[in-house]
Amino acid sequence: MAKKRIPSAELAKPTRPARRLSDDLDESIGFLIADTARAVKRALYLRIAQHGIRGGSWFCLRALWQADAVTQRELSGTLGIMEPSVVEMLRSMEREGLVRRERDADDRRKVRVYLTPRAKKLEEPLLAIADHVNAIMLGGMAGAEETRLKHMLTAIRATLRRDISATAAGVAGKDKRLALAEPSKFDADIAKPGPSDGRNGTKRSAAAATPTRAVGLKARRT
Repeated sequence: MAKKRIPSAELAKPTRPARRLSDDLDESIGFLIADTARAVKRALYLRIAQHGIRGGSWFCLRALWQADAVTQRELSGTLGIMEPSVVEMLRSMEREGLVRRERDADDRRKVRVYLTPRAKKLEEPLLAIADHVNAIMLGGMAGAEETRLKHMLTAIRATLRRDISATAAGVAGKDKRLALAEPSKFDADIAKPGPSDGRNGTKRSAAAATPTRAVGLKARRT
């Protein structure tokens, strides 16, 4: 018997009544998640900066350490960032001696990205820093609490991805006030999931399509 297909509008609907936002930002789950993400990045970026690495370069390096010699388009998909933005990042990384780009020998339309010896040598110390930041972040949690937190964040992320997809497709659900005026102008990049977080960085389910569509990035620890 065929399974009943659930319309995307239904998937995007909240499962319980919306609650009025509190005036206290720390009472907002959305704010706490976003602010915590900023704190994690700052803790990490302060440390990797001692090795001359900028925050933007970190995510590219994480992806390339797991899959070197990929095309710029593949890297874009892994990171969940539009290709022009990735190209700008790579140009900066080239100037810093972290990557080199070459035309594909079999298809000149493709540009492949390669790690330099300097970038390869940084893998061990930078991943050690990421592990250290994770240890600090989770230091006050029991193993069961960490597991529960991951499950809750994964569920929230999945719910928001469904909502983003429905919104980008112009589905408003019952509340027409929340519909986009011009769905066709919705930024396609926003609809992509971002890097999954493993070791403060990236896993890629393709980076979902970026977050999730990616190519073989293994999640480590968180």
